[in-house]
Amino acid sequence: MNATPKPYSSGQSTPSKPSSSTDNFADTARGAVDSVRDTVSDVVDRGQAAISQAGEAANEMAKTASQQVTTIASELAAMTRRNPLGTLAGAAIAGVLIGFLARGHGNRA
Repeated sequence: MNATPKPYSSGQSTPSKPSSSTDNFADTARGAVDSVRDTVSDVVDRGQAAISQAGEAANEMAKTASQQVTTIASELAAMTRRNPLGTLAGAAIAGVLIGFLARGHGNRA
């Protein structure tokens, strides 16, 4: 019995079992790689869709906020035209309240 393996030559027939198991292993590896690639592609697509939706929602919120600021500013301008003394009194009261809040409560006796 000779235990040393003989080198492969083209005249010899190929052993079927090692080739078959190698092919099965390669097919399994390709299948796993394809599965991982598909899964990663799906995750990337979902992430891109979520980012796109978030961007659209943020854009819509910015438009709404801009419209609200414009509405408030136009209402304040209209109120000032209708009642200028009331607007002055309101501004003075707001200034006094802000002054009290900014001063703090630390120096009371």
